[in-house]
Amino acid sequence: MVDTAIYIGRFEPVHNGHLALLRRALDNAAHVIVVIGSAWQARSPKNPFTWQEREAMLRDALPPADRSRLQVLPVRDYYNEAVWVKAVRKGVAALTKADAHVGLVGHFKDATSSYLGAFPGWQLIHVERQGDIDATTVRDTFFGATPETLPAALHRLADQAPASTLRALERLAQTAAYPALQEEWAMLRSYRAAWAAAPYPPVFVTVDALVRCQNRILLIRRAHAPGKGLRAVPGGFIE
Repeated sequence: MVDTAIYIGRFEPVHNGHLALLRRALDNAAHVIVVIGSAWQARSPKNPFTWQEREAMLRDALPPADRSRLQVLPVRDYYNEAVWVKAVRKGVAALTKADAHVGLVGHFKDATSSYLGAFPGWQLIHVERQGDIDATTVRDTFFGATPETLPAALHRLADQAPASTLRALERLAQTAAYPALQEEWAMLRSYRAAWAAAPYPPVFVTVDALVRCQNRILLIRRAHAPGKGLRAVPGGFIE
C-alpha cells in the first residue's frame, strides 16, 4: 500500500483497460491522482476529447465512494520529457503531503511507456496488460462509422469501454466537430496508405516560420486537414 497512487494516461477515450489500472490504483491507495496528458490539445482524431470530458468519463465509470478518492491533474504536452516530468512532479506535490509515500501505477506497453522509469522515488506498481484493448482501435471504430452504422459500431465497443465512454462518443457524434474529425481521420489514413508501399521509410522535412512584428506574432488559419480551421504559425513541407 502507498499513501497516494499516480496513474498517468491520455484516456482518448477511456476504455476497460484504463479502468482496470485505475481500480488497481484505488486498491493500493486511499488517494489516487490521475494525470491526464495532452490536456489542452485541440480536438483531433488522436485527441477528440477535452481533458474535462475525459475526467467525466473516468468519474462516471466509478462508484460514488471511489469518485471522492480521485483527483485529476491535467498536464499539457511539452515534447521534452525532462520538462514534462518536472511539471508532473510539481502538480503531484501540490496535491500531496510532503512525506507521502507515492506509487506509480502502469504497465510497459511499448516505447510510450518509458515514462514509468522517469520518476525515481515513486514505487512502481506494475500491472499486466489488460487484454488487447487499446484506444486507437476504439477511435478507428468510432470515426470509421457512418450515421447508419454508428449504433452498431458503438454496440461493438460495449465490451471494450464503459457506458460513460459510450455516452461521450454518442454526444460527440451529435456535434459539428464529428464530421470534421471523420474527414481528418480519413485523410490521415489515406495518406499513410499512399506511402505504405514505399521501398524505404519516408522522411518528410517541414519548416515553420516565427514572424514577429511590433511584439505581435503572425498566425495563419489552416485551410485544410489536418488541423483545418485551427491557428498555426506559417510553414509547410520543403519540396
